[in-house]
Amino acid sequence: MHREFRKLLHLAEGQSQWVVATFLDVRGFSSFAGIAESTDTAEFLKSVYLRILDDYFPNADFFKPTGDGLMILEGYTRETLEERVKAGVETSVRLVKEFPSLCDDDPMVNFDVPAELGVGLARGSATSLTADGKVLDFSGRPLNLAARLMDLARPSGVVFDESLGLELLPDEVREQFTRDTAYVKGLAEDVPLTVFCMSGYTRIPEYNKSPMNRFIRFTEPEETITFKDLQERGPTYRHPLKRKPAKQDGIEVHVKYPLVRANKTKHPKLDRAATVTATYLHAAGRDYALVDYSSLITRIDASGVKGPWRVRIAVEYSIVDPDVSAADGVPA
Repeated sequence: MHREFRKLLHLAEGQSQWVVATFLDVRGFSSFAGIAESTDTAEFLKSVYLRILDDYFPNADFFKPTGDGLMILEGYTRETLEERVKAGVETSVRLVKEFPSLCDDDPMVNFDVPAELGVGLARGSATSLTADGKVLDFSGRPLNLAARLMDLARPSGVVFDESLGLELLPDEVREQFTRDTAYVKGLAEDVPLTVFCMSGYTRIPEYNKSPMNRFIRFTEPEETITFKDLQERGPTYRHPLKRKPAKQDGIEVHVKYPLVRANKTKHPKLDRAATVTATYLHAAGRDYALVDYSSLITRIDASGVKGPWRVRIAVEYSIVDPDVSAADGVPA
């Protein structure tokens, strides 16, 4: 395949067309790939790709893998625009909801796999690289935008911007989305985009709520303690911060705890992850993240985690980008 691609490049020409671009990303895949057998990783991706392309996007005009996801393009004309946009959004919503059970009936996938998917959609004019009647690849703004919007769809869900055409969607589809704004690296760094996020699934990352190139996200060194230690800290705990937060909101505490199997034993490789929002606190000249762990402790306890088992904690927040501060003459 790669040799044919190289041969066809000599004949390739650019051709423009309108496309609806859909970018998909399997959330948590990097962690999964880091602990799973390589054959299991490959089998999972094969199963996911086949199900998505065969059952959800069977009429795609072009698609290709993007490492741990897919790029899917469907062409449209003035006459088919509304149909393509409607189908793209409805299909993406259905896929996100059904993704946790996507491989349930595949006998080759008999191991724990990621259960969340992020999707970004955009439309517009793109350029295909075509030779001998074969499309080798695509490029253009809608592809870049869809990829960036996919990155906003966290922890999962569907995100599209206002240029896709909310008015083209039926009421029952519109009602599943919430209007928001987001700054996007390389595309909307100073003036935010108006975006629509899948309700109940997506929360725009704090990093994208402020103009770009001013703040960066900083994560404290990960702390490992037993679940019993976490319980004994009480319902609220003050995490001391090494850096001065640039913003008092958007402080998050990421907690990973063991996945408990059906036989009540700890999974040897996989963890569950949860994020708790913290409150900024300044006391006695120090900065803290004040965290209410009560609900999370209840959830972890109910999952069957035992006191001696280890949990990992990392605090994340925004700080002033030292490079920008130096350029502006502002101390970091």
